[in-house]
Amino acid sequence: MSDATRSINCTNCGAGLEVLGGGRVTTQVCGYCGAALDANDAYRVLEVWDGMERPSSPFRLGMSAEIDGATYTIIGTLGMQEEYKGRYWDWVDHQLFSPTHGYAWLTVEDGFCVLTRKLRDGPMGEFLTPTEVRRASSPPRVAWKGTSYRYYSTTNWETNYVEGEFNFRPSRGRRGTTVSVMSDDPKDGMLHFLMPEGGDEREIERSHLWPEAPAAFGVDRAPRPHGQHPLQDIRPTFGPFMIAWFAGLSVVSVILAFVVLAIQPGPTRLYSGAPTEIPSELGFTVTDTSKPASLVLRQSLNNAFAGYEVKMTGPDGKVLADTYREISYYSGGSGDDAWSEGSRRQSLNFVPEATGDYTVAVTRDESATHPANLRITFEEGRRNSFWLWAVALLFAVVAIAIPFFGLSRRAGRWKGSDWHSED
Repeated sequence: MSDATRSINCTNCGAGLEVLGGGRVTTQVCGYCGAALDANDAYRVLEVWDGMERPSSPFRLGMSAEIDGATYTIIGTLGMQEEYKGRYWDWVDHQLFSPTHGYAWLTVEDGFCVLTRKLRDGPMGEFLTPTEVRRASSPPRVAWKGTSYRYYSTTNWETNYVEGEFNFRPSRGRRGTTVSVMSDDPKDGMLHFLMPEGGDEREIERSHLWPEAPAAFGVDRAPRPHGQHPLQDIRPTFGPFMIAWFAGLSVVSVILAFVVLAIQPGPTRLYSGAPTEIPSELGFTVTDTSKPASLVLRQSLNNAFAGYEVKMTGPDGKVLADTYREISYYSGGSGDDAWSEGSRRQSLNFVPEATGDYTVAVTRDESATHPANLRITFEEGRRNSFWLWAVALLFAVVAIAIPFFGLSRRAGRWKGSDWHSED
């Protein structure tokens, strides 16, 4: 057949078939009748596979794209499947041909596109077989060009659809095994050790994720990836990185706010002693009316309670508060059955109306007073640190979660590995 021949008629059904694959093509399979034709013997019929169902793929025979400066054309399609314990995994392999760079493969699985080429300088002295994997006590490793590749998976595949031209003799029902290894850097790709059944040929291939494939081949509707592919390089993008950076900076700011709070003047002690000796009147001075103030009663009670009448008067003699505060604390049990209720602290919070001298009268309740030591303090310019703690915790979670999520997704590249520690 002359080099000018660009099409033939199927010798089984007469359908016109394009010739796309170059001089090393050995077999052409008619997509109309399923006949396998011998390209080296006047396209005589080798066998016919009826009822093949074309697998789902947006790529078709005859599509061309540029890869690394060379033009490749899709010349063949294989529908592939793996079955294990009643579960099935399906993917499509498209054979590509370049007149200047030879053959390659485009694989479509779970919406991801992967480009695979045969390695001419692969680690042939370290061909990894399933037997070696089963014998290994830890994931086997293969070194190639200074990079260490660790065992990822073993795939027992079967071909269930064939169409187009191939530089080998495919067949429906053809089986084989592929052992795959992967490095920690997605840019290194994966190495595959191929062992078709019923033959002595062994091949080593290298694959990379190729998300640009649909655009390169001019596909109208690109497949939508789902899940995570082991060759995906998950790195924080600029947006999440800036959010994590801002959150980390905010945590530092909140910590500084805590420091500022810590160096503020402490509460003024008005009284500390026995409840029976409280003066009839305690005084304190308010200098800041812009923030809340607090009068706090603390008593070290245990399985007891105490009550106090609290009457506070402002600088102008006006009664600002006349209330009752009960302090109680009870506990019991031990270990997992331990319990407690109540509080050894009660407070009277208020916003001062004016600066000046205030007075407070604290009168014990004779029927409930407990002899434990009582302490009364006053604090102005009071700040509630609860929201600072809440904000600090929120920003800390964000600052840690975004990088951790990225790292966990990068580590998640290995979650599809079939290696288990008990293997």
